[in-house]
Amino acid sequence: MKSLLRTLLIIPIASTLIYAQEVNSALERMLKPKVSYESSYMADVTIKGSSGGYEVAKNKLKINNAFLALEYVNQSFIWNDIADLPFGDGVSKPIELLHTIKADIKLPYKVNEELFIINSVSVTSSFESNPEDSYSFGAFSFASYKLDNDHTIQFGAFVNYHPINTTALPMLSYSYRASHQDGFKSVIGFPRTFVGYHLNKHTLVRLGMIYSQSVVKLGDNSVIEKKGYIETKDYMTNVGISSNLTKDLKVELDALYEVQGDINTYDSNGDVQNKYSVDPSFGVNFKVVYTF
Repeated sequence: MKSLLRTLLIIPIASTLIYAQEVNSALERMLKPKVSYESSYMADVTIKGSSGGYEVAKNKLKINNAFLALEYVNQSFIWNDIADLPFGDGVSKPIELLHTIKADIKLPYKVNEELFIINSVSVTSSFESNPEDSYSFGAFSFASYKLDNDHTIQFGAFVNYHPINTTALPMLSYSYRASHQDGFKSVIGFPRTFVGYHLNKHTLVRLGMIYSQSVVKLGDNSVIEKKGYIETKDYMTNVGISSNLTKDLKVELDALYEVQGDINTYDSNGDVQNKYSVDPSFGVNFKVVYTF
């Protein structure tokens, strides 16, 4: 009888300790910081209806874990045929360098084995030379429901408030084997779609498309719009490879193709001044991620 009582007491205690260890291990993984550096280059971006255009180099540094993220991005421009551009003064470089600083907080919550929810809030400042009046505030709520081990659906919405232009977008996708480390995997939806294949558990080849939008505060003496704003919208495709060189170090290399790009300019009051489009262009992107 004493032996039976000891067994009955030990089982729940052991189960509790195992569960606590699993929770602590999961929390430790979520708290681990990651540092990533990303560099991309787009060549011969031409404004439709003119011979003028630009080349742009983009650099991004990000520090994050599952809950917090802080990133800095800069974009530097080389302009071609300035005199034929449909904006600016025909002599000066319209833009030389743009900056973006972003901070966000994510709140992941596991409802049960099938349903997982992420809520997020963020603040972003995108500007040429003066961050004043450059801030935007974003929020999204995103739910992931596991149909089985291979199939998952995701749904939610994203809202970004900016004094110039507030954006609200749906988030809807279907995932096939997205968390697996072998064979095919895919995410089909908006604003991101990709299909990938694992050559082995460390190496993934993939192709995809993503939609992005941003509003940037121009400089006080901008030749495009003094104290105005510029908005960009892009549909970008990529084909590339990613490899986990070690358990902590990951690298990615992609060829880029901008299918569609739009540029809108606003005056300091937020009124639309002009709308432009760019011809399709090619580029390349490199990314390295280190997990501590």
